[in-house]
Amino acid sequence: MSASPQVAGPLTRPGATRRLVDRADAALTAPGPWYRLLEVHTLVALVIGLRLAVRDWTRIADRPAVLTQHWTVVGWYPGSPPAWLLVALQVVGLLGVVLVVARYRGRLGFVVAWIAYVTLCAWWGSSGKVMHNDVLTVTGAFPLLFARPPARGETGSSVRFGWPPRAALAVMACVYLLTGLQKLRHSGLHWVFSDNMAWILRQGAVDRAGDLAAFVADHSWLAQGLAGGALALELTAPVWLAIRQTRWLFAVAALIMHTSIWWLLGIDYSAWVLTVAAVAIPMSLSADRPLLWQSRDRELVES
Repeated sequence: MSASPQVAGPLTRPGATRRLVDRADAALTAPGPWYRLLEVHTLVALVIGLRLAVRDWTRIADRPAVLTQHWTVVGWYPGSPPAWLLVALQVVGLLGVVLVVARYRGRLGFVVAWIAYVTLCAWWGSSGKVMHNDVLTVTGAFPLLFARPPARGETGSSVRFGWPPRAALAVMACVYLLTGLQKLRHSGLHWVFSDNMAWILRQGAVDRAGDLAAFVADHSWLAQGLAGGALALELTAPVWLAIRQTRWLFAVAALIMHTSIWWLLGIDYSAWVLTVAAVAIPMSLSADRPLLWQSRDRELVES
């Protein structure tokens, strides 16, 4: 007796999965205006340049070699790098940013700046805990390494201009989502509904926010509201960033969340705020509305 054929349900049909993948692919690779890629490419490069410029990278050279771990992308390097090498990388990275802003060999400049930035961040975080302050900038900029920005005088709309900014949005959404999922994986909803946030505020608050942190910690509904709001924002990031009209709202929400963390706990997430703004704000505008450059063509392309 032959077995009866199994009938696939609507969610198990290969065709339904294929159509979903095709729709996502079509949305990511739809044509986009030339100036949107140029805006995102330039703004993200400026964020990298700011991070390269404001940090004293030579502090890495002062660490004892025995404290340097070798599991980062620069793990092949023995010991601690000398100060001159760190400064050289900083200068080379900043020169790469200058090329991007000047629109002269912008693709090469972006790659050079990103490699210098990643190398310095890897050395910075090679002792103890990974420094996650720069994670979003490093990962969000990664798709733009493969983008060829428009040359001077080059206009129009094409797939080449459309996919890189959307890919950067998708990567940012994934980073925020994974951040929230990690909280659920390790702590579950106890991360929100326990006294977790209250103890964080009591033990980690900086001097300027001592009274405010104590007030929030003493009122469980406030502490749990802060924790729940942060977790909800992270888990819903893909929805906020998938809809053009809500991308700027996500940038504002991220600014509020990360600023509150900095004010209460002194942890600097400014790179996250700037990276979100550099990508999400230009991408929140309709395709016929440039942020930084005026369009020479009036072709309307779906963002």
